[in-house]
Amino acid sequence: MAEVEIGEMKVSGGKALVIIPLLGTILGGLWGGFELYQRLLDAEQAVTEYVAPDMSGINQQLAVQAETVAALKEDVQQQFETVTALLDNMQEDLDRVREDADEVDTFVRTIDESTNETQRDLRNDVYGMETELNDRLRELDAELREMRDDLEEKIERILDNPLNDSE
Repeated sequence: MAEVEIGEMKVSGGKALVIIPLLGTILGGLWGGFELYQRLLDAEQAVTEYVAPDMSGINQQLAVQAETVAALKEDVQQQFETVTALLDNMQEDLDRVREDADEVDTFVRTIDESTNETQRDLRNDVYGMETELNDRLRELDAELREMRDDLEEKIERILDNPLNDSE
């Protein structure tokens, strides 16, 4: 096996396969620790340099918005009165729509009854066809069994024939 001599120490191939990844892990851990320490220093600097924003502009905006809200409140009241009048008109339209819906409902029920009758007739026809198909399949199955039995019997006769010895 190959050996490497470092100073007065001899390291064989198997030991080198353990030492090299161990050194890589240790060096990687040290590098990660240094990176973490540097980020902590950067974060500390950012926190110490933080300056609170000036809020006076926001307070002025809030005062302007309060005035705007008061004006909007008056507009909303006017809109509410308009909407109330529209709702009254819509109620009348809704009553007319309900009458039309009742007429449509009656028409749909008539169609539904007709459709149900047609479905029953179709279901009965399909059931009849299915029954006929099953009967035909049973007959075909019986014929196939009879043909198989005849074929097996003929094969037996051929194999039992002493002239057919192939030994």
